[in-house]
Amino acid sequence: MLRVGKMADYALVIMNTLAKRPTELVSMDGLTQHTNLTTPTVRKLMRLLVNAGLVRSIRGSKGGYQLARLPEFISVVHILGAVEGPMAMTECCDEDASCELSGDCDMESHWSSINQLVMHILGNISLADLKQDHAGPVIDLQAILQRLMNTDMANEVLCESA
Repeated sequence: MLRVGKMADYALVIMNTLAKRPTELVSMDGLTQHTNLTTPTVRKLMRLLVNAGLVRSIRGSKGGYQLARLPEFISVVHILGAVEGPMAMTECCDEDASCELSGDCDMESHWSSINQLVMHILGNISLADLKQDHAGPVIDLQAILQRLMNTDMANEVLCESA
């Protein structure tokens, strides 16, 4: 089963909270209250998100955290990568691959193409697409599909797999 790790999921929750108020500074206490996550978890994730350049940290009594870019310019793949590192669907898609079958497997090239496609899709889902409230609308799949169809990456993926 493919699964996003718990910390990456929590990072998406935090980023969604910040995206709902992109111009405000949100304190550590505010983030823990809005997300229902523990302070140590939020602190650890904020360090990763700041280091990745996705979140800005302002110190002081009036300080806090805010998105470093507009929600439209932060993708799901950026957030997942900040927490989990480079994404690879299987061992053979990883740069440090240590699979016993590496170089002698019929699936190796297929997994690379599948990995590229999944990363491309996640790269086209922005934080702005996710910032609805519980009662709000679901993700606009038509808008995301339209973005996917209008990108040059579609041609790159098709050319590499041919």
